[in-house]
Parts: sequence; structure tokens; C-alpha cells
Amino acid sequence: SQHSFLLGRLRSIGLLMALPLTAAYKEAVVKTSHAYTARMCAATRWSESQRGDSLFTDALAKRLAGAEGMRNPMGEWIMVPRTRYGDDLVRNAYEKNHCRQLVLLGAGMDARAYRMEGMPELRVFEVDQQTTFDVKEPLLRDEQILVKSRVAVGTDFREQGRWVRDLLAQQVVESDNSVSNTLTTFDSSVPTVWLLEGLLMYLSMDDTIALMQNIKFLSAPGSVVFHDAVTERYIDQGIVVGGAPFIGGSDDYAGLWRKHAGFSSGFVRDFDSIEVNRARRKLILHPQTYRGHGAEATPARCHGQHLCLFVTVEKPGSRTMRQDF
Repeated sequence: SQHSFLLGRLRSIGLLMALPLTAAYKEAVVKTSHAYTARMCAATRWSESQRGDSLFTDALAKRLAGAEGMRNPMGEWIMVPRTRYGDDLVRNAYEKNHCRQLVLLGAGMDARAYRMEGMPELRVFEVDQQTTFDVKEPLLRDEQILVKSRVAVGTDFREQGRWVRDLLAQQVVESDNSVSNTLTTFDSSVPTVWLLEGLLMYLSMDDTIALMQNIKFLSAPGSVVFHDAVTERYIDQGIVVGGAPFIGGSDDYAGLWRKHAGFSSGFVRDFDSIEVNRARRKLILHPQTYRGHGAEATPARCHGQHLCLFVTVEKPGSRTMRQDF
């Protein structure tokens, strides 16, 4: 057709990109509010990566954010420290607890498998809505991972226990120096890092407890969990991010993890005790908040307060990280 001939001619002389996006290329957009917040987060990781004093670098973040994410980046006040805190925890758990699996629940547009060096034995499992991966996976085509393996686990969090079945059903083909094309799956006997970034505030407490119970049976001794969260009172503010409302908060996350998952070693940190130190390009975890309160957000401290929290818990084993790394 005349239209096809024109497109072919433009490609041949390198002018196709001069066409409007609607004529030459239409960028895929996500279909849910939670997936949209993931693109917002990627936009902030890109912004941070452009700084000369950045705390991390994510070269794929702009691509994963897409135009829709870049128009409305997530607040860097939470994204920068949360991302670096998670990075530090993964590395520490890899070295100290011999954690060789990383599960990202609500992975969104995370790209740690592509940007974190020095962990060649790490298997990464990204778990999220299939609609998220429908957009994400084509954007990562031909990119090389830096870890041992990566698998995207599409699931439906609305169905109780579905994500567990989908995780356990996944198989990934790996190659190493001694064995080629080894078929592996998630191994509950291997210490695992669980990152639940930007997740629990969007879950009801019933769903949160069910999540903890599932992680209990999937976690070997030495496994570690990190998530951000808010106190129970915080929910009263009616916060909605990218169309997704905050519906879950607690004053005693350490107690919940201990009771429902057997992660008896834990530390709940008041977010206000964390400093982004640009000069040293690292986080500094202070023993007190800038208001003079202790860094540990005990249930008594949390009660009736609007606090953001960083929660780190561990399942006791032969290897133990120091508290709050």
C-alpha cells in the first residue's frame, strides 16, 4: 500500500522518528493504579541516577518509567533512602547470611537484577501482576542480567495464596562453568531476602497477615525481610498515590512478623532517623530522630502517631546479621 511504502521509505533514510508517535510508535501503558505507581518509582530512580552524588545508579529506569511515569515521579524523600536501604540489605544478607535468593513482592519496575554487581550466585524472583510484566518484559529484551538468574512471576494478588503457587511453579534455565542448562526453581531450603517495598500500605491487615504466614513456610533460617510501612494512625490521612489508596498500617510490625512468620529478630526504624548523606553517598542510620526520639519505633512510640517505618526482620539461623544492619 502507499502507506506501507511511505513508512519503508522513511525508515530507509532514517526519518521515521520524525513521525508523530501515534503514526510510528505507541508506547505501552500500564492498566492498574498499582502498576502506575511502579512507573512513578522508576522515574525517581532515573532522576537520582543523573546526580553526581547519587546513592545508586539505575540505567534502565527511564525506559521502565515510560512517559507516563516520567510525568509524575514518586517523591524522592522516600524513594532514594528506601532503594539504597534495600540495596545495602541485599548485599549484607548475601555476604553475612549466605542468602542466594531474592524475592521482590510487588516488584514493579525494579531492575536490581540488571544493576547490582558482585552477587554472581543470586537468583532473583520478581513477583507482580501479569499486566505489569506485559509492559516491563519487552522493555528489558536483550538486556544482560548481572546475577545468576532472573524470573518474572506473573500472578494475581487478589486470589489468596495464588502468588505462592505461581512462585513455586516457575522454572528457570541456568548455565554455569560446570553444568549447562540446569533447571532450577525457588528453593525454600535456601536463605532468602524478601523485599516488600511500597507494598504493605496497600494491603489490608488480613492480607498482610496471610502474606506473613506464606513467607514463614517459604523461608529458611537466615532469611531476611525488609519493607517500608506506616503506623495505624497514618491511614486516617486518606493518602492515595497514583490512584492507589493506603489501607494498611500497624504499630507493631515486629510483633506481627514474630507471631505469624517466626521472624523473631527484628528492628522497626522511625524513618526520621535516616539521613541521606550526599557528601558520603550513603545512608546514615542515626540512633535518634531529628526530634530527639529514639530510632526504634516501638509499639508505644507508634501508637497514635503518623510515622513512616522501615522494618527489617530475620528468621533466626546459624548466620545472623547485626540488628538493623
